[in-house]
Amino acid sequence: MASGGPIWLVECSWHGNIRVNPEAVGILSRLPPPLRVVSIFGPRQSGKSYLLDVLAGSTGFAASKGDSPDDLRINMWTLPDTEDPGHTLVLLDTEGFEEDLGIEAAAFTCPIFTLSLLLSSVFLYNTRGPVSTDALDQLLHVTMLANQVSLPAISWAGESLLPEFVWCVRDYDLDVAMGDVELMPEDFLDSVFNDAKGLQSPAGVVCELFARERMEIFDFCHPQSGAETLEGVPLSELEPRFTRQAKALKKSICRSDPKVLQDCRALSGADLGDILNQFVESLSRGSLIQLDGVIGESSRAENAQDLDLPRDCEVPTTEVLPRYTEVPREVQGPVVEREMPLREAPARPYGESSATGTADRITVGRHFVDMDRPVCLIENTSAGELQVNQESLDILRSIRQPVVVVSIVGLYRTGKSYLMNRLAGKQTGFSLGSTVQSETKGIWMWCVPHPHKDDQTLVLLDTEGLGDVEKGDQKNDTWIFSLAVLLSSTLVYNSMGTINNEAVMSLQADRAHQGEVHKGGTEETSSDYVRFFPTFVWAVRDFTLELEIDGKTATADQYLENSLKLKNGSSRAVALSNDARECIRNYFPERKCFVFDQPGSKEKLKLLDRLADSELDPQFVKQTSDFCGYVFGCSKEKTVKGGITVTGSCKFDGIGFAEKEKHFLDVERVRKAYEDKCTENEEMSRNHCIALLLQLADDMEPEESYMKPGGYQRFKAHLDKLVELYKSALGKGVKAEEALEDYLSEKNQLEKIILTADRNLSEQQRHLEEQRAQTERAKQRAAAAREQQEALERRMNDVERARRENERQLMEKMERDRRALLAENQQVMDQRLREQRALLEEGYNSRAERWDGEIRQLREELASQRETEEEEEEAVSFPKDWSQMGKMRVLPPVHSFLFWVHSHWR
Repeated sequence: MASGGPIWLVECSWHGNIRVNPEAVGILSRLPPPLRVVSIFGPRQSGKSYLLDVLAGSTGFAASKGDSPDDLRINMWTLPDTEDPGHTLVLLDTEGFEEDLGIEAAAFTCPIFTLSLLLSSVFLYNTRGPVSTDALDQLLHVTMLANQVSLPAISWAGESLLPEFVWCVRDYDLDVAMGDVELMPEDFLDSVFNDAKGLQSPAGVVCELFARERMEIFDFCHPQSGAETLEGVPLSELEPRFTRQAKALKKSICRSDPKVLQDCRALSGADLGDILNQFVESLSRGSLIQLDGVIGESSRAENAQDLDLPRDCEVPTTEVLPRYTEVPREVQGPVVEREMPLREAPARPYGESSATGTADRITVGRHFVDMDRPVCLIENTSAGELQVNQESLDILRSIRQPVVVVSIVGLYRTGKSYLMNRLAGKQTGFSLGSTVQSETKGIWMWCVPHPHKDDQTLVLLDTEGLGDVEKGDQKNDTWIFSLAVLLSSTLVYNSMGTINNEAVMSLQADRAHQGEVHKGGTEETSSDYVRFFPTFVWAVRDFTLELEIDGKTATADQYLENSLKLKNGSSRAVALSNDARECIRNYFPERKCFVFDQPGSKEKLKLLDRLADSELDPQFVKQTSDFCGYVFGCSKEKTVKGGITVTGSCKFDGIGFAEKEKHFLDVERVRKAYEDKCTENEEMSRNHCIALLLQLADDMEPEESYMKPGGYQRFKAHLDKLVELYKSALGKGVKAEEALEDYLSEKNQLEKIILTADRNLSEQQRHLEEQRAQTERAKQRAAAAREQQEALERRMNDVERARRENERQLMEKMERDRRALLAENQQVMDQRLREQRALLEEGYNSRAERWDGEIRQLREELASQRETEEEEEEAVSFPKDWSQMGKMRVLPPVHSFLFWVHSHWR
């Protein structure tokens, strides 16, 4: 639903009064979810409003003119998202700031900046070139954000509440050529962060607030060369390059996630209006915006990946301390507590990447990766070994979605790369080549969004051709094939001509993987491998025969199954042939076959990656389309034993995993990390309170000025005023009373000296004053003791809540694992029964009898699982204290694709 045109949403006066436009909130209330909220902020007259007009596809926002207005506004325009039907685009144009902005002026514009940031799902920071740390350091407002907002300590919560940060550099072309090296815009962004002047500078704070994968930079040329003003210039007459750059920005916004709450629920317009009113109410009162309070009534995300300690929003156990008081004064070293989740390792320095990555344009969204071209995942070394490419691992590490992994194997020079390019939706990408030499070396990876499933990422793996005579050592083929089997959820075997005995024998899946892959344990059966082996697709290229069996028309699948039937005979050759066929049937119970005609003439084959579909054989084009449709529609998420879904990232739901030892981080380390964070928070609070007291003490008179008649009463009045100001200050933390007690104890001796020196007081008055001072000190000590007791109780309550939450998560995890394992065992047993039945029907009774023991074992496992289900639930007992919980091991609900890359090729 469109608003018809821009309308002002929020207005902030010079005196600090903030108003919300009820009419605009009414427009918001009629908007259904999902919403993409795009706000823009930056210096005045830098083209912010015009850029939003271009994104809207129409003129509407008024450009700023002349001096800064007395009242600052956020103007809103709602319209349907033409790039993504079903979504609504909410554009927020924020009044800009002067480029020579000072601290006081920044404090005035800070509320409008804070609202612009918190309301948006994509935050555009708009400046004129060049790209430099100084340009980013103009954003002084971000350093004051902690004065107005208390962010949740949980990492993923902050990520869902803060927008993506996009830097729009106007009227400037990034020089992407550095000799023979092609730079990417991201390299300029990394350079700015590397040059940041400390964590307290605006650039440093931006670097701390926003995850690197949620930041992008776009450069824009001038919209119309030579034009002094853009008023009246139709959008159709803009520079074509500017139009392309604006489209790239809009495409990036379209890929971004809608605005959500902490529980990952998409916001409606009514939700956004309610949140706006809450934010404005907090800012008007001069109190911190408690984001936990705003989202406290929403249900927590059931699929949260961090095993974090639960928080009670009403009784927080940690304090987010402000960087400054109302306007920063003389307090040095602003104190801000930031909690890092246990699942995150220290990040690499910005800009650190492999040399091969600079030429690859990779778009990283919040949960997906869209690569323009493939990169090498596993490469051959000069010593004939295989090694993992670090750049590829970094790409995989950024994927948090479930992955569908499709790999292709087969003899070299059989056209494997062409099929993978078509799965990527591109004409070129994986190298095809037109000579007798193999083009693909090692394993190359291409990550793209799944074309049919928005919540999944498609990972394509093109492997080095098998049987390359130039390699000499065929052990390399075994490694490549084993990795393709282990990593993929769909394995495509590509061969030429027909499925004959030679093709079947060349596959020999048992010999290719069993020597290199071990499931673990003392005894292994084919059922153990079937649990995580992929779906098998045989692609037969340049197929020239008629699909007929015994004179009847057959399908490609029937042709495959007929080719895999066992042969009669007792010779060694027949036995080897049957072993190969049975191996394929055993290890790949889910099988599919596609046959492909020749794409065209021999001359056309040399130019296959440059030919349009209209220039190829129509039947081949249809067969290729059918193949891609099957892979897109039927390929499943990569899973491992137990039905555990694989993602690209190596973050196991916040629980550390040691590859070598293969054990999980126990709860004791979680407890210790929590205690360390509490101790750190107490120390930060104490330091901040001492600094605040010293700052307030600067307003008191020198000590010698109180050493005169009447000095004691004046000293007490000034000290009482200091205590009053101290207690009214916000964000002191959990050591506020203890720090005040220590300070007053230090002043006690001075107070006695001043009292003795005041000759205006009688002896009785001095005695009364001493008693009063002792009473006040006793009250302060009692307050400090209460504060310490309350902190201890909060900590104990946190421990108990954590124990209950951990118990709940473990129970849910055990139930999910139990159901997944039960379903997996049932599926494997059904497959084994089908295979045994087929062998009996073909007359191979002796081979069918081999399955009896395995099927019996599977049946026993299923019966045992069903019989002991209730007993297991009753037997589960959870410790009542952390010392016992440290002995428990927590299994992860999500395994990592990266772990498989690391662990299975060695």
